[in-house]
Amino acid sequence: MVNLPQAPLNNLLRTAHSYGVPSDQITRFIQAGYIPQPKQLQFHAAARLADLPNGPTRIALGGARGPGKSHSSITQVVIDDCQRYPGLKVLFLRQVGKSAKESFSDLRERTLKHTPHDYKEHSGRLFLPNGSRVIIGNFNRESDINKYIGIEYDVIVVEEATQLSEKKINELRGSLRTSKPNWRPRMYFTTNPGGIGHQWFKRWFVQPWRRGEERDTRFIPSNYKDNAFLNREYIDYLESLTGVLGRMWRDGDWDIGAGQFFVNWDYDLHVIRPFTIPEHWPIWASLDYGFSHPTAVYWHTKSDDGIIYTIAEHVKPRWLVAQHARAIKDITGSFNHMRVSDLEAFPAGRDCFIRSKDREAKSIAEQYAAEGIKLHPAEVNRINGAAELLKRLGNPEAGISPTWFIFDTCVDLIDCLPGLQTDPNRPEDVLKVDADMEGVGGDDPYDSVRYGLMTP
Repeated sequence: MVNLPQAPLNNLLRTAHSYGVPSDQITRFIQAGYIPQPKQLQFHAAARLADLPNGPTRIALGGARGPGKSHSSITQVVIDDCQRYPGLKVLFLRQVGKSAKESFSDLRERTLKHTPHDYKEHSGRLFLPNGSRVIIGNFNRESDINKYIGIEYDVIVVEEATQLSEKKINELRGSLRTSKPNWRPRMYFTTNPGGIGHQWFKRWFVQPWRRGEERDTRFIPSNYKDNAFLNREYIDYLESLTGVLGRMWRDGDWDIGAGQFFVNWDYDLHVIRPFTIPEHWPIWASLDYGFSHPTAVYWHTKSDDGIIYTIAEHVKPRWLVAQHARAIKDITGSFNHMRVSDLEAFPAGRDCFIRSKDREAKSIAEQYAAEGIKLHPAEVNRINGAAELLKRLGNPEAGISPTWFIFDTCVDLIDCLPGLQTDPNRPEDVLKVDADMEGVGGDDPYDSVRYGLMTP
């Protein structure tokens, strides 16, 4: 039990209450000598939401190094979950067995001093008096995960989650099940940007959080500034980092990654709220065709001072041309009651103008023309197009302001751009990426917007 002075104690209780931390949970933490900081309180509150029938079952605390992520995950499962529900079986998983056990031993000594338990270091097992237990899992390579698959766990903690592929994470999720009444199985994740799992983690957690569309997930972003107890030397180290490593480890920037093509992309700078388009500004559209993979259409406008704004998107797989045409007309009409024929231009990929060997079959462009939408061939040079986007994104650090901004309603484009990688065989080009079998992912939004920005 930590004896806090009354004023700090009252402040902690008020902060905990404001984040939705139940009184029994914060009391349990205080009695165990653990004083959560604000971001940790948000994580713990989200963990309790998993008790609710419609609550999240995947909860992540992620971002930069140094905010106390591991403290949060250990204390949540041992001090809260395992204490209040007898007989829980928890898997605590981290890369490389020795360091995982050492890390757990260090964390245990720092966070569980006032929590009765029996720790078997040689086997990596922690037992609590009520029958709950924590198994310290480890892996050196992805195949090591197989030894945990098929075993039932009530809770799984994955530290350094982006070191695992989405496939392995989903296999682990198959082991998340319980026969215990009134307990909802859940997973907790902690990690930094980067690693082979960067993109799935961003898609699962970061993007729904940004959009305000979290359902089965909760994401609590954090960085070293959220940890008041971090030593000065480590702060100096993080603040000395530059380039990609600095953006990942210091800033917790999910829009960066090793091999990223658009290294000057900045969500907070380039993504803006929609505004009413002045009637005299030109509006044009661009299209990248697909059926199994999405057809992507974007609308653009240009201000009097030459700034381009991408203002709307339509991205759908497995739609017929007639369906796309209706949507294109509706979206175009939302801009000052425009008709498609009023658009300044409508470039599309060259594949739209190729006719099949069947003389009776119409090209994609001809099918759109039959719907009243006239397309014209886009400038498709990939290297020139990539260079144009790079130029328009600017580089504020070098004193070059952006000349292209994207409305925050263009969610597929915003998801796509920061994940695009450099082609290792053509370093001036973006690596081609296809959508999956469900039409998810892929670089179709990029191709479409590239056509659009090469038009004016």
